[in-house]
Amino acid sequence: MKILIAPDKFKHSLTAQEVCKIIENGLKEKSGSLEIESFPMADGGEGTSEILALQANAKPVSAKVHDPLMRNIEAQYFIKDKTAFIEMASASGLQLLKSDEQNVLKTTSFGTGELIKDGIIKGCNEIILCIGGSATSDGGAGMASALGFQFLNDEGEQFIPTAENLHLIKLIKMPEDHFFKDIKVSVLTDVNNPLTGKNGASYQYAIQKGALEKDLEFLDKGMQHLKDIIFQQFNFNIDQHSGAGASGGMGGGSTFFLNADLHSGIEFIADALNLEDKVKNADLVISGEGKLDTQSFQGKVVSGVLNSCQKLDKSLFLVVGYNGYKSELPKEIKAVISLTDLAKSQEEAIKKASFWLQKAAFQLFENTKTL
Repeated sequence: MKILIAPDKFKHSLTAQEVCKIIENGLKEKSGSLEIESFPMADGGEGTSEILALQANAKPVSAKVHDPLMRNIEAQYFIKDKTAFIEMASASGLQLLKSDEQNVLKTTSFGTGELIKDGIIKGCNEIILCIGGSATSDGGAGMASALGFQFLNDEGEQFIPTAENLHLIKLIKMPEDHFFKDIKVSVLTDVNNPLTGKNGASYQYAIQKGALEKDLEFLDKGMQHLKDIIFQQFNFNIDQHSGAGASGGMGGGSTFFLNADLHSGIEFIADALNLEDKVKNADLVISGEGKLDTQSFQGKVVSGVLNSCQKLDKSLFLVVGYNGYKSELPKEIKAVISLTDLAKSQEEAIKKASFWLQKAAFQLFENTKTL
């Protein structure tokens, strides 16, 4: 039997590579005759650049940049030939801040711009920017500042925009040395929110980055102001594509500041990694993620794998940290195994994720024997 293991990471617990390895080892412990291919996946969220770099055999490089609070750090990205694979979270991510440092009003995406600049200086003419996990909500203006865009207030003073002061932007000046204008940029996101409004960047994601409920209207107005200024000056709408609100508006901002193409992460990755061919060659497929919910079927790894299974009439088994999906599952999904159910508590499942994932692999083996 040929089995394809194609999961996402289990956030705050296991990488996609680790999930693959544990499930594969567990299945092989039960039967040495299984033919297994491990194929770690991502959808534009944290860890995506590493997955793409792994498949492309890209090499890691480091650069000195600024973190979300403008402190000096060293961040990593990947280069293959003239393509740079950059993770926004490595320079501007929530993971870089302690819980008491998280304040979306003051954080900046400046460091992400520095990573992009470093890749271009090193000779790259294509950037694949994965924008999940950011600590920011500056519409990509901080990133743009690092690339030479100037943001001026009423007094003509230049400043680096953050969510706290987006409303002070009076004028945007294009870079004098637009050294990146011919660079091809693809931005990958795992959400499809618009830039502004109740379903936009501020209302949907700012609280998890340290904002308070009372801040949301102010934050949304600041994002709207950035959108209006760019439209007034350049006749460009940064809120015209699905996913514009991703990562504090980096999705929308990048379409103007970087002339980027905005992509559904899972669709881009499934195509880049030839997921459909992998599924076609398997007898059954195993996927999963940290938490299964309605969003899992809206642009996440599980949705991408499911789409291929539906197209090719393949059985799909899911292993998840926690199963919060209460509706009827598509018929292709034969079983959902939850580590929380096995461990009897979510805390225990997270604490000993590797142990319970191995137990889940054993249960998977019993379930697949009937196929």
